[in-house]
Amino acid sequence: MTMPSLRRRRLLSGAGSAAAVALFSTHAIAANPAAKPTPGPAIRMTQLMDMSPSQQALSRDYATGLRLAFAEARATAGFNVELQSIELDGSESAVRGAIQSVKVDSAQLALIGAVGERLALASLQQATQGELEIAHVAPWLADTRFDADDNLFALFASREEQIRYVLKSLAAMGVADIGIVYPNAAHEAALQPGTAQILERLKLKARVLTVPAKMNPESFGGQLDGKAPYFLLLMGDAIELALFTRGLAQRKIQRTVLCLSDVDTNTFLQLQPGKAVPVIFTRLVPDPHTGKVSVVRSYQGALQRYFDEEPSATSLAGYLGGRYAVSVIAGAGPRPTRARVLAEFKRRAAIDLDGWRFNFGANRRASTYVGQVLWNGNGSFIG
Repeated sequence: MTMPSLRRRRLLSGAGSAAAVALFSTHAIAANPAAKPTPGPAIRMTQLMDMSPSQQALSRDYATGLRLAFAEARATAGFNVELQSIELDGSESAVRGAIQSVKVDSAQLALIGAVGERLALASLQQATQGELEIAHVAPWLADTRFDADDNLFALFASREEQIRYVLKSLAAMGVADIGIVYPNAAHEAALQPGTAQILERLKLKARVLTVPAKMNPESFGGQLDGKAPYFLLLMGDAIELALFTRGLAQRKIQRTVLCLSDVDTNTFLQLQPGKAVPVIFTRLVPDPHTGKVSVVRSYQGALQRYFDEEPSATSLAGYLGGRYAVSVIAGAGPRPTRARVLAEFKRRAAIDLDGWRFNFGANRRASTYVGQVLWNGNGSFIG
């Protein structure tokens, strides 16, 4: 598979201010007006988007997939979604204000696709504190601390499931020890206890390597101990990964870096990562270019019809989230209310989307799928 295009997403231009609010109707982007079904009543939903520098590309990519699903639903079935996008800086006060604005607007039937993870967590917390009874559908959320919330409908594998997949793969290869790299002490405190339990179950040893305060990941990689394990699992975002690989390239010691779905590959590639440093990415959806599941072909076809965009794993995840939402809300009746929509989601019914199945299990997530792809450091993905 060749390197994906590095074009900026055209659908959402400009980061906007922290309080910027934009209304997007799929009516404006549905293509081929001939033979379209008559649109039904507008279904209004809100997406919260973290537009801070490290999250912009991820947010735009995920939003592209959602809007693609809604454009397709309008054109093929007359399902009319008006998506209110609220762009935030990720601060607590901004999230609180956004949640309050949704609460007082009873026409907003669901929160969908909150992205990135810090914002998704904050929105759940603020909704609980503000007693907002609304469905939180398909947020970009690997953290499990809110999985027991009856109003949360998380669609993709958790961080724990991703780590277990990565470590199990290494154990199967005969790897006995790995390095766990945290970009700061706060990340280590939050994530290491759960990671340690998984390591113990898989009988793997780990060396914890945490970037010291007042040092960036590039400097840390450039000074990495030559005795550090060959496989290094970086628990950070795209910027931190790119900087770390730059440092490793300068250090000129051979290491393979692994990372989780928190990393947006487009952002990573735009930041000139270290050459010749192989990186293994986890994915929560099939390969958006070569996946054999029929829904991948549906996604590719819709992308060609409605948007001038390259396929990506993040926008495919957004597309699946949008199609899931459409399928559920369609069962809420011709004039759905916020309460009726929430009740319909709470059924947690299994849904098949062209061969891709969402089926909520005991862990309250609709999918536990995890795959991986290798970036070979020379501009190509192999998976």
